[in-house]
Amino acid sequence: MAPRTDPEPLLPHKARLETSYAFSRTFNPRNLEFLWYPLWCQTLFDLAASVPNLIVAPQFPVWIIRHHDNEHEDANEGDDPEEIEEIQGEEQHNEPEEGDYEDGAGDISFASTVPEKKAEGVLVDFAILSLRAVPQPKEKLRYGGWRITGASVCLLVELKRFVSRSLKDDELNVKILAHVQEARSDLVKQAGYLFIKDKAKDSVMAIAAAGPFWSGATIHRDDIKLTMHILSANDPSYQPPGEKFVDRVPKWNKIIRLDGASSAAASEARLRTVCKKMRE
Repeated sequence: MAPRTDPEPLLPHKARLETSYAFSRTFNPRNLEFLWYPLWCQTLFDLAASVPNLIVAPQFPVWIIRHHDNEHEDANEGDDPEEIEEIQGEEQHNEPEEGDYEDGAGDISFASTVPEKKAEGVLVDFAILSLRAVPQPKEKLRYGGWRITGASVCLLVELKRFVSRSLKDDELNVKILAHVQEARSDLVKQAGYLFIKDKAKDSVMAIAAAGPFWSGATIHRDDIKLTMHILSANDPSYQPPGEKFVDRVPKWNKIIRLDGASSAAASEARLRTVCKKMRE
């Protein structure tokens, strides 16, 4: 009998356990977003596992540095970093859903700690990066024999908490769409910061999720020029061109459940397409 050549499933049995854990009213009585992190962390690590130069970075910071022309280094400033600053992101103030959510228990913001002055940005729930490296045979102890020469963000993932577990049918679908749409909006802003920081980057893939439900798209630089203009407006060195900017909505695909009985195959196919594009 010839050996099987079927690819390993990207959604193993462990994903079922992680989904059950996050859905559990016993272990997730407050319907927290963070209990969905294991499912997506597992999925993304499995997605990148077969590609040696792809790494998963949870809570990945994307920031830009404001340049102020009237600032000059004095004799005491130089290569040593200054005291680390903490920049507080905005808290999400979502209305609680009766019987399933407590005030302040959901989308808790983290402080972004950055070693740069005048930095502004966001933390992405997950990012997958493609690394470039050159061998360093004489630096095996320090660098493991490799020195990183480049890192490019291939995929941004924004996760929102799941909706009230008491909802059904159309009401459930409407709420899932609203939560996924919130993630989509955040991803456009995150991509804007990424494009401002990386002038050579023209597009990035994105996944917007609410619990186990998700949708994907490729966000192109030319489609979010208005967002980038707004994010750059406070930079004194920014010189906007005379043209009027508009944003075009990314082509998000249909929202499906990651591990659903009827949608697992579709999720597998989508994820493999994402992985193939990240290899390119």
